[in-house]
Amino acid sequence: MRSEAPPITFDALLALPGAEASQAFLDVTAFKGNPRLRPIWDEYRPWPKVSYIALDAGLNPVKVWHAVKASRLALRQTLELKQDSGRSFCVCASPLLSAALHRIDRATGGGGAAALESTDGALSDEDHRQRLRLKTLMDEAAESSIIEGAATTRKNAVEMLRAGRSPRDKAERMVLNNYIAMQEIKRRLDRPLTTEMLIELQALLTDGTNPPEERGRLRRPEEDVRVVDHRDDSTIFTPPPATDLPDRLRSLCDFANATHDGADFLHPLVKASMLHFMIGYEHPFVDGNGRTARAVFYWHALKHGYTVFEYLSISEIIRKGFARYPQAYLDTEHDDGDLTYFVLYKLDVIEQALVRLTQHLRDEEGKVARSQRMLKVAKDLNLRQRLLLEHMLRHPTTIYTVKSHANSNGITLMTARADLDGLSRQRFVTKGKRGKETIYQPAPALQDRLSRKGI
Repeated sequence: MRSEAPPITFDALLALPGAEASQAFLDVTAFKGNPRLRPIWDEYRPWPKVSYIALDAGLNPVKVWHAVKASRLALRQTLELKQDSGRSFCVCASPLLSAALHRIDRATGGGGAAALESTDGALSDEDHRQRLRLKTLMDEAAESSIIEGAATTRKNAVEMLRAGRSPRDKAERMVLNNYIAMQEIKRRLDRPLTTEMLIELQALLTDGTNPPEERGRLRRPEEDVRVVDHRDDSTIFTPPPATDLPDRLRSLCDFANATHDGADFLHPLVKASMLHFMIGYEHPFVDGNGRTARAVFYWHALKHGYTVFEYLSISEIIRKGFARYPQAYLDTEHDDGDLTYFVLYKLDVIEQALVRLTQHLRDEEGKVARSQRMLKVAKDLNLRQRLLLEHMLRHPTTIYTVKSHANSNGITLMTARADLDGLSRQRFVTKGKRGKETIYQPAPALQDRLSRKGI
């Protein structure tokens, strides 16, 4: 993993002799017009990649880098957040960042889910919206845990959450903890971020998976907490000293709770991405830092009206392209604390998640349309019952319970039982026993019965 420090920082650029500094700014226009250097400007490239592109174009890499830093200097916004060195983090208002935010806001109607919910599609019915919110929560809980080493699959983890059964091992306990924590942050959208809230989140996330003495507290000076490259056991990152954590976390919470309007405006998704980065950077706990960081990202996005994140799971995208995740941290750390690298990475993750959501909603609309045909055999079926029958046709060996139906749809056990018993009375499902639990399965002739009705 590349972590090479660049040859000049913003401060060093400003300290150059007048003629050299002026030349760096003059070179910006010339280098932007060079087609062989376009990849530098079309993406927010770090020093190692700038160096490679410049050498390939037959140019002095250091001179090109001076121009890159000069172009970014004019766009730089210094933040209240501090690096371990005491220098400020910053973000650059790159056109790439503005373009990504514009695409996201345009795709979501400004971040809220109202535009999606007002259509005649999968989100037009509140029962179905609740079902999809719960599915997203389950998927995110599973994927976020798998990133951190939970030895399970998303399918098995989600099935455990749907069934409402107790975790069988540490991996499943991690998933359940994440699910509980994600529900908890939604209950705290009206509260400010505090160190106590971070500690409580970490305690939820590590309950039953870590030694009790590691839960619900900040890391201590004697604890060797580092980010390690497991390929060669080399240290990638050492967080700020544990003795500084109380003050640093207080400053981070002040930043999170500040308005940031007017001249120091920060887009809510930019700020949410910064909070994600900073919790990983501070690494306040022995374990659970990544899961806490992703939970706080959701907390800030939802708190500021980006309700579309109730339907977006980002951790699967992070997991599938995982090498970019730590690299975005390293690029920021080694280049002036420039958070633009990490923010652009997170915005790309969000855009990919939105593409996945669009496809998922098309699939759900197909399921809803197919479920409508169930009314040919029974006029009084509600949407939950119709979707359950549609699921049974695709998964004829699945076993359903009152608890799994309730957990999948966000309804009470009484309502879930009424749904399933209603299907049983109409002979769509059969009832049986598994120990003391009542189970429901597709009736043996279900497929034939529906086929005769053209379903």
